[in-house]
This record gives sequence, C-alpha cells and structure tokens, in this order.
Amino acid sequence: MEEVIKQIIDIEDKAQGIIDEANKEKEQKELEHKKKLEALEATIISDAKEKVKQIRAREFDEIREQEEEKVRRCDRQIVEMEKYAEDNMEKWVNDLVNRVLK
Repeated sequence: MEEVIKQIIDIEDKAQGIIDEANKEKEQKELEHKKKLEALEATIISDAKEKVKQIRAREFDEIREQEEEKVRRCDRQIVEMEKYAEDNMEKWVNDLVNRVLK
C-alpha cells in the first residue's frame, strides 16, 4: 500500500513537473508573441510615417510646380503687357496730345 502511495506521489510530482514546464513554455510563447506584435506595430507605424512623409513631399512638389507655373504665366503676361504698351505708346501719346489740344 505504501508503495502504491509512493508511486502516486511520484506520478503526481512528474505530472506537476510537466504542468510547470508547460506553464513556462506558455509564458515564453506569450512573451515571444508580445514581442512580435510590438515589432510588427513598430514596423507598421514606421511604414505609415514614411508613407505620410512621401505623400507630403509629393504634395509640396505639386504645389511648388503650380506656383512656378503661376509665376511663369504672370511673367508672360507682364512681358505681353509691356510689349503692348511699347507698341501702342506713341499712338496713345499722340491721341492724348490731340485731345488736350482740341
């Protein structure tokens, strides 16, 4: 009877050892899982920040190009207006003198 009790205790000790080992392994797996999730989250956030940076840079480039086009258009208009004024200045002066003298 005593031998049976010893065997039961041995079996229980072995079972407890197996359970303890399984719990340790479970904790280790949970820790690994947590670290992988944190790394994945960091990667996702980093990628998102980089994408936002790229989009922002592209938008700034587009705005800069639009502004440069506006400046070129204004410069062309100024040149055209100066040419128009130069071409018509003598006529306008003559018209003004004639009106004043009449």
